[in-house]
Amino acid sequence: MITGLAKVTVRFAETDAMGVVYHANYLPWFECARLDLISNVGLSYEKLIAEGYHLPVVEAHVNYKYPARFNDSVEIRAAIKERPTVKMKVEYEARCDGRLLVSGHTVHVFVDTEGRPVKPPKEWAQKLSKNFGKC
Repeated sequence: MITGLAKVTVRFAETDAMGVVYHANYLPWFECARLDLISNVGLSYEKLIAEGYHLPVVEAHVNYKYPARFNDSVEIRAAIKERPTVKMKVEYEARCDGRLLVSGHTVHVFVDTEGRPVKPPKEWAQKLSKNFGKC
C-alpha cells in the first residue's frame, strides 16, 4: 500500500451558509494528499506531463459522515491499495481530532496528449508496482 498525508486548517472561505465545509472543497484536499502520496514514491506530475502523459480524474466519490467547520484542523490520508494499471484508484479519509469526516475515492486513467488511455510510463509502473509485491 502507498500512502500520503495532507493537513489543512479550514478557511472561512471554504465554508457555506450553514457554517460547514462546502461539499466540493473536500476534492482539492484529496488532491493535496494524493500529491504527497505520489511524491512519497519519488514521482512527480511535472515530469509525467513533460513526458507527454496526463492522469485525469475520471471518477470521484465522497461519502460525507460529519461536517468540518471553520478553523478545524483536518488530516486527509490518501492510499493506493491495489496495483495501478492503466487505471489508478486512490482512496481517502479525512479526519478531525480522530473523527472520520469523509471517506472517498478517485479513479484516474493514464492518457497521452490526445486523451487516449495508455499504459503508465515505465518509471511510474515500476515505482508504484514495487509496493505491491509480485503477481
